[in-house]
Amino acid sequence: MPKDEKDEKDEKDAKDAKGDHRKEPIKVSPAATAIGLAIVAALLALPLLDPLTRARVFTGIIMGGGFALALAVLGVITLLTGLAVKKRLVATIGVVVALAALPMSFVANWNAQAHLRDTVKIVSAEQEELPQTGLRAPYLVAERQASSNSSGTVGDIGATTYLAGENQYSTLVERRGWLRPGYETVLVQRLELTGQAKGERCDFSPEANKRINGFLGNSLKRAIASIDTGLIAKDVDTWGYCSQGVPMIVVPVTKLVNWFAPHDVPAGVVLYNGSTGDLEYRQEVNSGDLPGPAVSISQSRRVNKSLETLNGNWWTTRILKSTGISDEPKDEDDTNLGSHSNFSLSYGTEQFGFFSPFTSRASSRTIDNVAVLDSSHVTAGQDASVALHQLATPRQSNAATADRIKADYSSLSDWATGMTVMEIVPGGEGIWHASIGQKQNVNYRVQLNADGSSCLLTATGNKLRCSNDAETGELPEGNGDALVDPSSLSTDELKALHEAILEELYQRIPTE
Repeated sequence: MPKDEKDEKDEKDAKDAKGDHRKEPIKVSPAATAIGLAIVAALLALPLLDPLTRARVFTGIIMGGGFALALAVLGVITLLTGLAVKKRLVATIGVVVALAALPMSFVANWNAQAHLRDTVKIVSAEQEELPQTGLRAPYLVAERQASSNSSGTVGDIGATTYLAGENQYSTLVERRGWLRPGYETVLVQRLELTGQAKGERCDFSPEANKRINGFLGNSLKRAIASIDTGLIAKDVDTWGYCSQGVPMIVVPVTKLVNWFAPHDVPAGVVLYNGSTGDLEYRQEVNSGDLPGPAVSISQSRRVNKSLETLNGNWWTTRILKSTGISDEPKDEDDTNLGSHSNFSLSYGTEQFGFFSPFTSRASSRTIDNVAVLDSSHVTAGQDASVALHQLATPRQSNAATADRIKADYSSLSDWATGMTVMEIVPGGEGIWHASIGQKQNVNYRVQLNADGSSCLLTATGNKLRCSNDAETGELPEGNGDALVDPSSLSTDELKALHEAILEELYQRIPTE
């Protein structure tokens, strides 16, 4: 035996004697690998058994992310594959595909907004006048009075909604406890145009333990997701009412459509019975079926947002901000700052909707458009009916209008006690209604006319006097020159009437 081979043999024998030999690598069969990957995938997919998680994955990632997100994921997978197999070309393709997802997401977002914008019917005053609306108590007054009228309930005040179909406000009171166990009651406030509201309650049964922001088994969103994974429900859209003593929760829902440019469309409403805990999904709601909105306020806000792209493109709207319109207030002292848009108002027969005043995207603060979204009915899969009314006579900004009201009626002594202009809402073509009062009470109303004139009314609608340049015009129903019963007036209204009589007598005194 050659010396070299002998030395190698001796070295090997020595290692074997010491037990210092290397083990052969364990070989895994393809079947075992597949089984292991299946187990890992099953563990990762386990949360999808929960309907709410499954709905969030579908609406937030699969459908919500759309083609742009799929392109980004494909690009990353291709990049990692190229790096793993050390193929530079494959990795480069992955980078290009992933980067292409960025402009694609901008295009998808723009197309989604453009779709909503194109569903809006744009009309001039000559084609179709802004519909005349009914009067309502200001939203902020109802919201503030809700806490005063909720005595005797053990819970937390939630959202307040104006139910234009019944001219009342409803407030949800949330039940206290672990995991947010449902609602305690629905507080219904019937607010007259002045004075304090009288609250009525509809209490939930202990079995009805679900609410829209509840946890686990108390989650109304989870219950809605179990009906249809594609339904989207939001806290801000939820409202309640009393149906013959039974508390009812209404959740207007939407669905995402168009995978390439995902956008929401109304999908009906889900009703939750506060006595039995039963759920009912209605894909169609006709006018008069519900006292409140069947189309979500979120949908109205999305449509309003899309109108920023009106008469412009991405560059002029987003960068130069020289085209489009906006429903956002531009003055810090805007009277409508707390409730500046999406006013729920009634108009027509069993018809109501969200009214949103608009200004241009430029520096102008003049209100020259009002969007009206009909929320009294809905059909799943159909876009809401929206009309953008171009006013024949634009109106000054809310801040300027409030200053004008204070100047025209500066003789009212209540200004010194903290009376302010509380809310200015559309009343019809060329007419706006302003409410004047303290935080929880309306003292007067002012009808603003297209020619810049105005008339001071009692909170109940009786005309007291008009500004110096006012012309006789159509006043809201119930007004006129009929005699006013002094006993029916509040102290503030009687005081205003007294001041108006003195001013009228002074003007009639002949001067020499």
